[in-house]
Amino acid sequence: MGVHSIQARLYLITLSLFTCGALAQSDLLKGPEVKKTGSIVRHTMSGRFEQLEGRPEMAAFNAVTANSSLADLAIEIELQRTVALSMLLIDQIDLMKESTDAALAGNNKEANRIQGQLHKLFDPNQRSDPLTPGLIELLDKKQRREYTKILDEYWDAWIDSTLGDRKDKDKPAVRNRVRSRLTTRLFNHELSEAYNISLKQYRDAIEAIYAAVEPTEDQREAMREILITYIKETRLDPSAEQRRDAMVQMYDLLDQERQQKLFIYLLQIVIPADG
Repeated sequence: MGVHSIQARLYLITLSLFTCGALAQSDLLKGPEVKKTGSIVRHTMSGRFEQLEGRPEMAAFNAVTANSSLADLAIEIELQRTVALSMLLIDQIDLMKESTDAALAGNNKEANRIQGQLHKLFDPNQRSDPLTPGLIELLDKKQRREYTKILDEYWDAWIDSTLGDRKDKDKPAVRNRVRSRLTTRLFNHELSEAYNISLKQYRDAIEAIYAAVEPTEDQREAMREILITYIKETRLDPSAEQRRDAMVQMYDLLDQERQQKLFIYLLQIVIPADG
C-alpha cells in the first residue's frame, strides 16, 4: 500500500479533529441552583453583593416553581438561546476573527466594539431579561408576578452594588446606564459559553496542528482560512467528505518537510505511543 493511500486512510480516521457533535445540554447551560426563598439576591460573608452564575431569569424561575417538568422546559428555552448564539458565531465567524485579532493585538476597545455589534445582531433590543418572554409562558398569573418581583429585586440590588455610594444612584438615567452595562456583561458571558461549546474545539485542534507542524506565517494563515471556510460551510455538522477535504487542503499547502510532520502527528493520534 502506497504512502498516499495510508495517508488517505489516516485522514478519514483522524479528521475527528474537526468534528463537532450536536450541541449537548451541559451543566453550563443549566440555570443557577437557587433555594425557594423568594429571593435570588445573595451576599458574601462581608456583605458584598454576589452575582449569580448564569442568567438571573433562570434563577428567578427556579425560585417560583418546584415543578421539575417546567424546569426541564425552562432549561430547553435557555439551551435554544445558546444554540442560536452558537449559530450566530458561525454565521459571523469573520467578525469573531476580527475580534480575536484585536484582542491578541491588545486592542480591547475594538474587541469590545465587535462584541457589541454581535449583541445588536443577536438581540436588536438588547433587553436585560431575554429569557423572560419564553419563561413566563410556563407560569401561572401568581407565579408571573412573583417572578417579576424577584427578578426586579435582583437587578436593583446588582445596580445598587455597582453604583456604591454615588449620590446620583437613584436617578433613572444613571441606573439605566448601569443596567445596560451589566446587560452587556451578561451577554459577553453567554457569548463565551457559546464559543466554548461550538468553536473552541476547532481552535484547540488547529493550535495542536500548528504546534506539531510549525508552519510558516503564510502557511499558518492559509490553514486558518481553510478552517474558517470549513466551519462556515459545515455549520457544526460536517460530513466525512468535508472533514477529509479540509485536512487534505491543509496537507497540500505545506512543503514536504511539514507534510511529513503533519503525517506523523496524525499517525500518533491514531496509534499513540505507549506511556
